[in-house]
Amino acid sequence: MTIGEICTRNTVVTAREKEGVLETMQIMRYKGVRRLPIVGKSGELIGIVSIDDLLEVLAEEISELAKVISREQTRETATRT
Repeated sequence: MTIGEICTRNTVVTAREKEGVLETMQIMRYKGVRRLPIVGKSGELIGIVSIDDLLEVLAEEISELAKVISREQTRETATRT
């Protein structure tokens, strides 16, 4: 028995390298996949992104946003006193 005999014949789900993080996450969510091949303009494989990779990026962005909020709160408090 070969892998070709047991695998499904569905189209491979991919994302283009120009897609943003949120668009890529939407594709993964709608298609129910945890890993997604990323392809270039000609359809060549650029890499594979995992949901863990995206979560790491989002965590960093949230952390930076929290720092901005904290700085702004400190500044607002200082200007009110």
